[in-house]
Amino acid sequence: MNDSIQRRLLITTTCVLALFLTITGLVLDRSFKASIVAGAQEQLRLVIYSLMGSVQESEGQLVLNQGLSEPRLSQPDSGLYATVTDESGTIWTSSSAATTGVVFPIPESQPGLFVFAAVDDQVARYYLSYTVIWEDVDTEHVVFTAATDQRPFRVSIAKFRRSLGIGLGAATMLFILAQLLALRWGLRPLRTMAEEVKALESGERERLSDAYPQELKGLAENLDRFVAHEQRSRSRYRNALDDLAHSLKTPLAVVRNSLLEVSPDKRLVAEQLERMETTVTHQLSRASARGPVMVGKVVVLADLVERLIRALQKAYAERNIELELLLSQTVQARGDERDFMEIIGNLLENAFKYTHSRVRVTVAYTSSQEEGKQQPKIVIEDDGAGIPVDRRDEVLHRGQRLDEIESGQGIGLAVVAELVSLYSGALEIEDSEMGGAKLTLLLP
Repeated sequence: MNDSIQRRLLITTTCVLALFLTITGLVLDRSFKASIVAGAQEQLRLVIYSLMGSVQESEGQLVLNQGLSEPRLSQPDSGLYATVTDESGTIWTSSSAATTGVVFPIPESQPGLFVFAAVDDQVARYYLSYTVIWEDVDTEHVVFTAATDQRPFRVSIAKFRRSLGIGLGAATMLFILAQLLALRWGLRPLRTMAEEVKALESGERERLSDAYPQELKGLAENLDRFVAHEQRSRSRYRNALDDLAHSLKTPLAVVRNSLLEVSPDKRLVAEQLERMETTVTHQLSRASARGPVMVGKVVVLADLVERLIRALQKAYAERNIELELLLSQTVQARGDERDFMEIIGNLLENAFKYTHSRVRVTVAYTSSQEEGKQQPKIVIEDDGAGIPVDRRDEVLHRGQRLDEIESGQGIGLAVVAELVSLYSGALEIEDSEMGGAKLTLLLP
């Protein structure tokens, strides 16, 4: 689906809101209708009580006093009707019922119980009957029945439904408008991010802004990290090619001049060719370094160290190097596994190459500068000659040209230092208590 998130959320919330308000309207309509019908019952009940209070006994017969408290019973078409019957027939009928021709249903009820009925014949009416046992008269069962037209009550229900529909419709429109405004406000950071990404693509800006909500901060940081990674990669490729051209310029000139001589110095030519080969290898290693990407793979550092050590033990088997491994299997880092192999492999190979007989490798977590976080730490020590203090900054210096470094020293560490800087890590060189060099690698 190509619909926008805002449209999807608006349609979903509108459907949910419409369903909720429809159910609410039905419940309110049913409740109001029930209350109207209950009001009609109460009105008819009062009429029956009034009739019962007006009954008098005369020579074993029941007689109703003509001075009724409800004047509508005497008015034609008043909408309120009543009758009193016994087992022999009708004792009394109100004038309103007689003139209107109201036919009262014959109730089937037990004495002392109210019977309510809604009858929809030619004219819809509500009926309420009450049967009493009257002593000292010829017939004991006397039925009092009152009736009223449904039309006034239905009019009230229709008015309520109309008002309810208008109210719920207006509430729905207001809710939709409020939801639209809330969605536009809530999704504004996404629109801002989309605009800034377009600006990044067009080169109008170099990074995203920092004013993002908590849910988007991680995405913005990853995008910034990815853009910075791409920029560093382009810069690294460009610098590697520049360094390669600069480094090959002098050896090529020497080879050319040597070949122009009558008897070229083969040893000199071989040295320059070896120098060019080493330069090409080093610069290609620098150019192929990936550096951290947005997500990367989780790498268990202890497993990686063990694989590298097994390979180095075979390569330096004749030296019988004593190994001390302090590896924690829980230490993990996120990034490109080939980069980690390049970093750790160079450090371990230097240790194996320059040690006398002992190498110690430690993999553990150490406290990070960020509160509550830890970062991977790898320490590689040997008992060799070590690295002189005045050369430590030189071998780790970024941008150090190969032709300024002595053959066989510093090339691997220069690649390592550059890769570590790409991961925003740290590489420190110290003196080991074993007598040689101690290299500490910190990864974020």
